[in-house]
Amino acid sequence: MVIKCPVCGEENADDATICKACGAPLEKPSEKKAKSGKILLAIFIFAILVVVAIVVAPIIYKSVPSHNKTDDSDKDGMPDEWELANGLNPNDPSDRTKDADSDGLNNFEEYQMGTDPQNADTDGDGVPDGLDLIPKADAGIRVTITKTRIKDFVDFPRKPTGQIFARIYVDDNLVGEVPSEPAELEIDKIYDVNWSITTNVSDDRSHKVRIELYDKDLIGEEMLDVNGDSPAKDKAGYYLEANYYLGTHIGREQSGSSDGSNDGNSGLQDDKDAMIEYVITTIDMSAL
Repeated sequence: MVIKCPVCGEENADDATICKACGAPLEKPSEKKAKSGKILLAIFIFAILVVVAIVVAPIIYKSVPSHNKTDDSDKDGMPDEWELANGLNPNDPSDRTKDADSDGLNNFEEYQMGTDPQNADTDGDGVPDGLDLIPKADAGIRVTITKTRIKDFVDFPRKPTGQIFARIYVDDNLVGEVPSEPAELEIDKIYDVNWSITTNVSDDRSHKVRIELYDKDLIGEEMLDVNGDSPAKDKAGYYLEANYYLGTHIGREQSGSSDGSNDGNSGLQDDKDAMIEYVITTIDMSAL
């Protein structure tokens, strides 16, 4: 048996590995057949897989549920899955504008806001969702005094310190006093403090926050002037008042500062002035 060179055609012995005439590598017939068989087997397996894919794919596709989060059969802007979960008809586009719970929000608005279309007060705070600025949380506010400075002597005879505390009101209702005990502060020194108090409020409107600062001693308490906008000598000319809008999300903040020495009073007309900085924050009362 001989092996014919595929390059030059020279016949070589059956055990030769290279052509004796041109030096080209030689391949035994058995190796050619084995390689050819492997190729044919691979083609056969691939063909079977293609056939299986063509047959099985439609079956798998039909078995997938027809509803997912993005399906919207009636094109009303609300996914079928959400409509079914909330008792609506995914094939009726008219339910987009209906208000089943009579809270002032139609179904599409409830979907956008993430509220319950079958519950007029999703967060259970007593305010209907349509009026609630933050309908998914029972909103409250936190009032925090972050810095203070007592600018004038507050006691007679003069002492280098004062016993200082703040009284906080929201919508003219006393919320409380901070800190729990008056803090002894040096006169004309800036203090970083964290005098904080929280209270629940109605979610449907803005609120009025009032901060009064006092010195307390053995004979009583005296309001200090932190109102830099008014030279008036009555109580309203001494306290700080700020209007606070809850916003539409938990975490909204409003900060400010006020210095009673900026009211224009001086000399014999001067008051016992002080400075405060504060932050008002919208919080979720149910998370406390």
